[in-house]
Amino acid sequence: MKLVLLPGMDGTGDLFTPLLRTLSEFDCEVIALPQTGDQDYSSITKKVREKLPEEDFVIVAESFSGPIGAALAKEGGENLKGIIFVATFLSAPSKLLLAFAKFLPLKLLSRLPLSAFFHKALFLGSGASNELIDLFQSTVDSLPSSLIRARLSTMYSLSYDPEVIDLPVAYIQAASDKLVPPTKAVEFSCSFNNIIIKTVEGPHFILQAKPTECAIVISELVPLLTRQATAQ
Repeated sequence: MKLVLLPGMDGTGDLFTPLLRTLSEFDCEVIALPQTGDQDYSSITKKVREKLPEEDFVIVAESFSGPIGAALAKEGGENLKGIIFVATFLSAPSKLLLAFAKFLPLKLLSRLPLSAFFHKALFLGSGASNELIDLFQSTVDSLPSSLIRARLSTMYSLSYDPEVIDLPVAYIQAASDKLVPPTKAVEFSCSFNNIIIKTVEGPHFILQAKPTECAIVISELVPLLTRQATAQ
């Protein structure tokens, strides 16, 4: 089964590197988000849709890409067999935090002497390796500040639009997520008739901090979702 991975707010897909090392049983394709042009969810979803494979596939939608996955699920398509949402949301995760973040010099903060501590505390967890911190740092540094702020604004304006969808999905919740409240999983439960919720202990960037654990969960979920899709 082909896995299509949609990245978080960075949009590059570079942060999937640790996970891809542990998903050798799957044919994985990362679809990077557009780095130019409009950054609203409708525009980004249109660009992603154009790159979807013509064979059967399951989407893994991380963080910022959750609403993109939900939009694709709503549209349907015979080749889309399921979606695994990861540490994500259908409405703004925290308007206060997002509003505050828009006015922070994020790229400058990431270069300060205590940036590694900040990354561990908020994003990557206390056990993050130097390799992961460097990967995170280099990915953030590669992004234009204007792009970061545009995507923060996109998340800030996101509101929950309840609509029940039959596509089989799963939600991987990061137990120690400091960015996405656990209540956001409830929105997915209300929006999808067939949903499996799994919890993995770790921070918001759970696919990066716990790639082996997440790969095991994904390996278990993919056949479950595809069987449910076939049975419908």
